[in-house]
Amino acid sequence: MKRKIDLFTPKSIKNAAKNDDFRVFWAESDAGIEVLLFGTVGDDYTETDAGSIQRILSANRNKPVTMRVNSFGGLAFDGLAIYNALADHPAPTRGIIESVAASAASLAVLGADRVLMQANAIFHIHEGLAAGVGHIADLRETIDWLEKFNAAAVATYAAKTGKSEKELAAALLGANGDGTKYTAAEALQMGFIDEILQARKTSKNTSKNRAAELAARAKICAMR
Repeated sequence: MKRKIDLFTPKSIKNAAKNDDFRVFWAESDAGIEVLLFGTVGDDYTETDAGSIQRILSANRNKPVTMRVNSFGGLAFDGLAIYNALADHPAPTRGIIESVAASAASLAVLGADRVLMQANAIFHIHEGLAAGVGHIADLRETIDWLEKFNAAAVATYAAKTGKSEKELAAALLGANGDGTKYTAAEALQMGFIDEILQARKTSKNTSKNRAAELAARAKICAMR
């Protein structure tokens, strides 16, 4: 007998990126809609599950979508469902990896037309995880589900990257069996993302050096 796993989430979290009803944050502007996939993929309490994301997209079918991602993953098949929802959206879509896109979140974000990643963010893929309890038949069914998911994940990554399924299956397993983590540069090289976003702010020292350079140039011009 299979039971749904309920994820515990505190009733209130200070500075959380959610509205007063503690639901997934999304906003509308003239440029389209923006959704934050922050936290656990598949948590219907915080509405970061596939059904909630699909409802947002369905209600805004003709509007461009930007999905910002900061998630270590969650429910595997919700990740695939969010991927398909983004891929099916008729208007342009962007996925932006703000900090980490791991596990199910790494699948979800790839459904966007273009995937961008902050220069200091991490992309992580790994094989499916599950716990099995029961008779031999139950355990075999768990293994079957894992194998089917792994195949679906590999096909999804291959569709984005153009890499062979053999190469991606090896990356999904990883050298130690826990998958493969990629920096932004490595993710770009593999084809998981399309662009790296660079930090906009400069350090105080850089700003001071730039100011000194401009002052020196002005002094030289004045001398001429």
